[in-house]
Amino acid sequence: MKRLIFLSILVVSAINIFAGDPIDLTKYPIPPPHPIPNSLTQELPVSATISDSQLSVYFETSVGDATITVYDESDQIIYQETVDTDSTSTVFISSSSWSAGNYSITITYGTTTLRGDFSIE
Repeated sequence: MKRLIFLSILVVSAINIFAGDPIDLTKYPIPPPHPIPNSLTQELPVSATISDSQLSVYFETSVGDATITVYDESDQIIYQETVDTDSTSTVFISSSSWSAGNYSITITYGTTTLRGDFSIE
């Protein structure tokens, strides 16, 4: 089963250390536009990828407690976990039992919420 990722993104994490397709994460609410000196994108401390059998979330730096939630296309929660990023920098979530369709992931820490959409075909 091939997995594809779809999402236009305003804020992108530049680090992708996992094998698989990257999931672009957007900060919500989307911050108002303002110039960032010498940069067109804002670096996020989190990246995510999807492969044939797992969703991977990597925390480049500690952000404290972070809640990872995955929703199906009916907006039902199919996975949720809170991790302490002081002691855990990588989270692997099995996606092998998920059926074809559209999904979204949110990663929330402090007052920050990141969201990304992906599809499984």
